[in-house]
Amino acid sequence: MAQNIRETVVSVRSLLGGTAAFIAGNSLLGVVLPLRMEAADYPVALIGAIMAAYYLGLALGGFRSKIVILRIGHIRAFSVFAALTAATCLAYDTFFSPTAWVILRVINGFCIAGMTTAVESWLNERSSNETRGRVLGFYMLAFYLAMALGQTLVNVAPVGDGDLLDLSAVLIGLSLIPIAMTRLGKPDLREIRVLRVKEIFAASKVGVVGAGVAGILIGSFYGLAAVFARQIGLSVSETAMFMSVVVLGGLAFQVPIGMLADRFDRRIVMAGILLAVGTSWGLLSLSIASGVSLVVLMVMALAFGGAISSVYPLCVAQTFDRLDRKYYVAASGRLLMVYSIGATIGPLLTSGLMAIFGPGSFFVFESVIAVVYAIFVLFRVRAAQQPAPDAREKFVPLPDSSPAALVLDPRTEPETTSFGPAPVAEADDYPA
Repeated sequence: MAQNIRETVVSVRSLLGGTAAFIAGNSLLGVVLPLRMEAADYPVALIGAIMAAYYLGLALGGFRSKIVILRIGHIRAFSVFAALTAATCLAYDTFFSPTAWVILRVINGFCIAGMTTAVESWLNERSSNETRGRVLGFYMLAFYLAMALGQTLVNVAPVGDGDLLDLSAVLIGLSLIPIAMTRLGKPDLREIRVLRVKEIFAASKVGVVGAGVAGILIGSFYGLAAVFARQIGLSVSETAMFMSVVVLGGLAFQVPIGMLADRFDRRIVMAGILLAVGTSWGLLSLSIASGVSLVVLMVMALAFGGAISSVYPLCVAQTFDRLDRKYYVAASGRLLMVYSIGATIGPLLTSGLMAIFGPGSFFVFESVIAVVYAIFVLFRVRAAQQPAPDAREKFVPLPDSSPAALVLDPRTEPETTSFGPAPVAEADDYPA
């Protein structure tokens, strides 16, 4: 067993190394930018709009970067995306204006989507049916640890200097080395079957709505959590710790939550998690004015990270339970689209509330969204039955910030060809 694990890691180590480098650089950038805007007294609503532009670019790149990869090849496409991302890191310091930063954030998001698409299709090519789950596990480990590490790097230099932006550019540039030197073969990006959102919604309302809710929660957090932390009095190092703890919570909680979701009705598990976290964060928002200890905040951040990071993979599993296996990849792509729309809208709504009602509304918004969705899920439990246990797919942890990890999902078919729209399986029997 140990030999098999070692062989799996060795076969994809260059891809994992490149991924860790550019994710760390991009994660550092995601903390530095809102902190610099907050220090420059940008209105919170403007900060939210600028940070939301990244998710717009991520959504566009998740669907359009594939064209670039198919045209010029994986290594060259990755190199173009990495070089452009590194250049945007340096450009933030040169063009310090809201309009320029919106454009740079869209480019940034598009390129990160292209880089992850290239890497994940490579990983899929290097995986067999037996090892895809293991490869996805190592990819997730590298992904989440790199995110947490990148956020803590904000402590190495003052936020107002350009050193942190330079460091982001260096890390993203370093990701080129293992990728450019790889001797792995060229992956084949095939066309997938087409499935409309309306068809997926008919099969799983909980899955489609939940994908949008996950996007709102995660987009709001990564876009504005740094600003929130500073507004409630946390130092830069404490802000980095706060955000890193949420990321580590996402890594730590997915497996135990997945075990519960495979044993019990996924909808009840998801509703219970969201109700608990939504209620506790709502109560925590009331205590911010009087002050809350850092320990309590970090414990809540850990639980919150585990909860919001589990919503999207739970929605994917819930949707897969109600579809034919051959449509899983197509359904994942549509769920990703809904998620991306939510992640773009989330920071806009949250920043508007924070501008009017103060930093405490950050908690309130996240809590209200979580609780309202949980109530919707519970209504769906009453309205529709759960598939039989032997007809359900296993829960698979998925990184919540990656636009193309669906190709590594061991539940999907490793190879697909192009077909037209087709009906979903048993949608009328289990319409939740």
